[in-house]
Order: sequence, then C-alpha cells, then structure tokens
Amino acid sequence: MLELLRTDMAEWDRLVDEHPQATVFHRRVWLELVSRISGAQLHPFSIVRGTERVGLFPVFVFRRGPFRIAASPPAQAATPYLSPLVDDVLLGDTLEAFARTATALRASYLELRFDRQVADSVLAAAHLQHDTRATFLLDLRPGPEALWRDRLTSACRRAIRKAQSSGVVVEETQLAEIVDRYHELAEGVFAKSNRPAPLTRADYAAIADVVQRGGPIKVFVARLDGALVSAGIFPYAAGAVYYLDGVSDPAGQQARSNNLLHWEVIRWACAAGLQRYDMVGAGISGVARFKQGFGPVEAPYTYAFRSLTPLARLARGIYALLAPAARAAQYALSRSGRSGPRGD
Repeated sequence: MLELLRTDMAEWDRLVDEHPQATVFHRRVWLELVSRISGAQLHPFSIVRGTERVGLFPVFVFRRGPFRIAASPPAQAATPYLSPLVDDVLLGDTLEAFARTATALRASYLELRFDRQVADSVLAAAHLQHDTRATFLLDLRPGPEALWRDRLTSACRRAIRKAQSSGVVVEETQLAEIVDRYHELAEGVFAKSNRPAPLTRADYAAIADVVQRGGPIKVFVARLDGALVSAGIFPYAAGAVYYLDGVSDPAGQQARSNNLLHWEVIRWACAAGLQRYDMVGAGISGVARFKQGFGPVEAPYTYAFRSLTPLARLARGIYALLAPAARAAQYALSRSGRSGPRGD
C-alpha cells in the first residue's frame, strides 16, 4: 500500500528533476507562488511504498466557505496542471492514498488537473469522477522555418505579416514594469463576458516577483507606436513552454499583435531548445480558433474530482448550476465599487 508522507522542501527540486513527467509547475518556486496566490497551505508529499520513495505529490489544502478542499492544483491559481509525479502503474494506488490523506486532513472535497488523459479504470479505482478537457500542443522540434511553412495557416501568416507591416514590435520585459497596465487590460478582457479577471493585481505582482528573481517565466509584450497593446506570461522548463495568461486591447487586435507575439514566443522557444508549446486550453471557441492558426494538435487531459462527504456532494451539484450567475453577480458588484468573496 502506498502512503503520502511530508517531504523536506530543501530537496524538493532535486527530486522533481529526477522525474520524467515533471513540469515547471512542480518546481518549488511555482508551488510557493501558488500558495501565495491561492492562500492555500502547501503539503509537499513523497509517495512512499514501504521505505522506498516512488514519487512526489504536491497537494494544497484551503477553505471555501464551510468546506476544506484538497487540490492539485487549486483553481484560479495561475496553474493549469499539477497532480502527482509517479509511474503510471502506481497512479491508481496513489490516487487512493490521496483520498485517504485528504480525509485525514479533514477535506470534504478533492480535485486534480492532470497534464494528460488518465484512463477511466484508474480513476474509478479511486472513486474519482472526471471530465475530459483539451489543450493545444505545438511540436517545436521542426524549427521555426518548417513551422512557418507547414504548420501555420495562411490566415495566421497573413496576420503576422500585417502586424509587422503595421509597426508592431515584440520584446521581452519585466512584468513588474507593466503590472498596472497588464492588470488593466486583463480586466478589460474579462469584462467582455461580464466576469471579473481571475487574477488580481496582487496576483500579477506575485508573478512579477518570481520573474524578477530569475524564475522560469518569460514575459513578452507587443507595442504599437510605443504603446503596449498585447502581452503574455509564459512559464517554461523541462522542454516545454506554456501560454499561461495573455491580454490585449482593441488597437492590438486590429493590428494582429497577438499573432506576432505568439510567433515570436515560438521563435524564442525553438532557439532555447524547447520541444513543445502548450497553448493551455481549447474550450473557448474564439480563442481556440486563434490558437489553431499556429497548427497545434488538440490534446485531451483529465480533470478529476471526488466529494468525500454527502454535504460536499450536494454543494458541488448546486455550484455547477449557480456558478455562472454567481460570477456575473460578482462582476456587477466589483463594477459598482463593492467587493465580494473571490470565487473559484
């Protein structure tokens, strides 16, 4: 039987680097960022069989209303995936150990977002329900010339040329230097769907602090006539770069600045020896069409969850029904100058 035992964070990154499934989101600097943004307590577990460490499992525990939740990662904490680092043959037993540990931590609900699709049989063994979601992955190994010729659509190439001819310039920057403008644009993006931005200015400032300390994050901006019109945040490590977050304004959209920005990210990633670009998400139709222009493949991944108490099971059903209305109400309150609790 497997157990989850707390691990000394001093050796965490060394252990992460030894695992072939590790991502930038498993590294200590990122886990501490997630804890700071979400307010959740980090539990850095080793997965142990007898006296042998067989994997790692970062778990966050936090409260939402009357419920304690154990998650990897927490929702809306600037992290698309996390979940355990363990061989696939041990994953089912690891998830069962997670459920036992979550109960011991007095959690009434648990959830995980993997960076890949997990077999139904493995999830069922741990009594986990699940949804299949999707992202877009672009193989960077052919290099920029081949990607331009063989992967980008003609419409995407035209948009990049338009941005270049319009005078759009893409450059790397420090997020701290643009954090106010970035947050302003983020609020504008989500205002179009009557939703508050999932990350606050303080959250972006926390990310900016990681960037300034040399963390594994690139920030690129597109400028038109000197003005910032698009920007994006791109964590990278272990052969992959991720499109974590992005913003733009109407002038940038008209000049197709986003197309040029992502193309320059692709060029940088190829030069840096990275092998894939995870564009993070394929669920919003308009955004999906934009991402598809770069020629990625759609790749499924698993969101898994389990209610550990009857009350949590009931609450999840109610939340699924009412969440859209709650987000709209929260946005309306924020626009009227009042503040409500931050939702997940």
